Amino acid sequence: MHPSDLRIKAGFPRTFYSFRRIVLLVLGCLCFNKGFAQDVHFSQYYFSPLSLNPANTGNYKGDFRFFANYRSQWRELNNAYNTFSAGGDFNVYPRNINLSGGLIFINDQSGGNLMVNKILPSGAIHKKIAGFSLHAGIQPGVVIKSIDFYKHSFPEQLNWSTGVFDPNMPNSETNVSQRFVYLDVSAGVAVSRRIGRVEPEIGYAAFHLNHPKESFFSNANRLPVRQATNVGLNLYLSPHVIVRLHSLYGYTSKVSDWVSGINLEYVLSKNAMFTNSVFAGFMHRNGLKRNPDAHILTTGFNYSHYTVGFSYDITFSQLRTAVDSRGAYEIAFIYRGKNTRLQKKVVPCERY
Repeated sequence: MHPSDLRIKAGFPRTFYSFRRIVLLVLGCLCFNKGFAQDVHFSQYYFSPLSLNPANTGNYKGDFRFFANYRSQWRELNNAYNTFSAGGDFNVYPRNINLSGGLIFINDQSGGNLMVNKILPSGAIHKKIAGFSLHAGIQPGVVIKSIDFYKHSFPEQLNWSTGVFDPNMPNSETNVSQRFVYLDVSAGVAVSRRIGRVEPEIGYAAFHLNHPKESFFSNANRLPVRQATNVGLNLYLSPHVIVRLHSLYGYTSKVSDWVSGINLEYVLSKNAMFTNSVFAGFMHRNGLKRNPDAHILTTGFNYSHYTVGFSYDITFSQLRTAVDSRGAYEIAFIYRGKNTRLQKKVVPCERY
C-alpha cells in the first residue's frame, strides 16, 4: 500500500467526523430557528386566520369557511423553505351563544430534509357587548418533526471497498432520533368595533403555553412562550374605497419579528352576503434588532364566496446577494359559506 493511501484512510474519517458535527449543528439550527425564533409564518398572515390567533376561529360572517396557503421561500438555496397549510372552521349557536370549531393542518419543509407537520384543532367563543365584538379561543394540537438520515452521509457509512458512502450502513448515532411528537397548546383573544367609517381591531395570542420539549437529541430543550400581537384598522373612505392598515409583532425571548403594511381595496359591487372587490398593497418585514428583512408586494380579489391573495417578498437582508434579492411568493385561498342565521328581526304593525 502506498503511504498516501494510509494518509487518506487516516485523515478521511476525521474530516468527515467534523463534517458530521457541522451537519448536525446546521440541522439543529434549522430546527431551533424555525421552531424557537419564528415558527411557521406567512407574509399574508391575515389570510391564515387560525395560525395567526385561535380567537379567529369562526371570526367571520358565514356558517363555514375553508382556507389554504402556500409559501415558497428562497428557492435559489435548494428550496430552503416550503410551507403549506389548509383547514376550515364553522359557527354554531347553541342557546343563542356563538361557538366555533376549526382545524388547521400545516406542513413545513426546511432545507429539503427537516419536516414539520402540525395538526391543530381549535375552538372559540364570540360575544358582542356594548358594540364591541369580543373573541376568545384555544388551540391544543400535535406537532410532528422528522429528519431523514438517509439524505446525509456519516463517517461510519463510508464503504472502504467501494470508496462511496452507503446510507444503509449504521451511522453510530445513538443519541439522535429521526422523529419526535409533542403536544402544543396555544390561546388568544381579539376585539373589534365599527365606529362610523372606522373599524379598529386588535388581537393577542400566546403559543407553546405548555412549554413542550423540542429536540432531536436527548436533552430537554423546552420551547418558550411565543407571543404575537396584531393590530388592524379599516377605513371606509367611500362606498367603493377601503383602506386596510395592518401590523403584526411577534416575539419570544430575545427574538422578534415585525411586519406591517397597507392594502387599498376597490369595491366593484356588493350585496347582503358578499362584496366583490380587488385590492393591492405593500408591506415591510423587519426584525427590529437586525437589518430589514424584506419588502412585500400584495394583490388579490374577492368574488362571491371566494378570496384569493398573492404576495411576493423582495429580500433586503444580508442574504440578498445569495438569492439575488429574491425572497418568497405566497398564494392564499379562502371560501366562505353564506350566513343562514337571521341577523335582524322586523315585526310589522298596523298604523293608526
